[in-house]
Amino acid sequence: MEELQSTEVLDREILEDARKKAFRIIKNADDAIKDAALSWERKMQSALVELRRRYAEKTQRDGDDIMGRLMQDKRRVRSVKIEALLKKAASDYLSSLDRKQLLALLEHELFKRLEALEADGASIAKEDEPEVMPRIITEPEAEKILENAFFKKSKKKKFWTIVKPDVMFLSAGTFPALIVNAKKVKVTASIDDAEAFLLEDKRAELTAALLGDAVLGGVA
Repeated sequence: MEELQSTEVLDREILEDARKKAFRIIKNADDAIKDAALSWERKMQSALVELRRRYAEKTQRDGDDIMGRLMQDKRRVRSVKIEALLKKAASDYLSSLDRKQLLALLEHELFKRLEALEADGASIAKEDEPEVMPRIITEPEAEKILENAFFKKSKKKKFWTIVKPDVMFLSAGTFPALIVNAKKVKVTASIDDAEAFLLEDKRAELTAALLGDAVLGGVA
């Protein structure tokens, strides 16, 4: 009987010890799960903060990029409009000139180009057999311009031939022009070129006159 009781006591001790060990194991597992959960939550919070930061930065960059493009587009549109206004202003000015003034301007353009040719060590002489192609001017008008431009410094006899202009040259501009084709060189004098020069040389002045000095900073 005593042996049976001692066996029961031993069994209870073994079971109690097993229960305590199981409790410790379960508690340790539970603590580990809680620690892991806390660590995961901290990582999630950190990840969410980083994600919000990156999203905010990307939103700012995208917003800055969109605003930058909008400003560029705005400046581009304004620049195109101003350029159109400038061209119209130059064209209107040239169109306002009477015939005599236009032909005098064309003569001046031709003389400038002949001077530039001489400055480069070249010239157009009789032996070059130059042919002159006029546009939007009569043959007598062309002859007068050529005489004045070629013979401004010394009197010489006519040495050029006036020929019929080709279709391409006729459609290349809206104002009077002359092309002098020689064997070695070609000289073009055009009121349309004078218009382009006027735009380039007087751009700031024309812009100020059309739109005011305040816009000059945004045009360039």
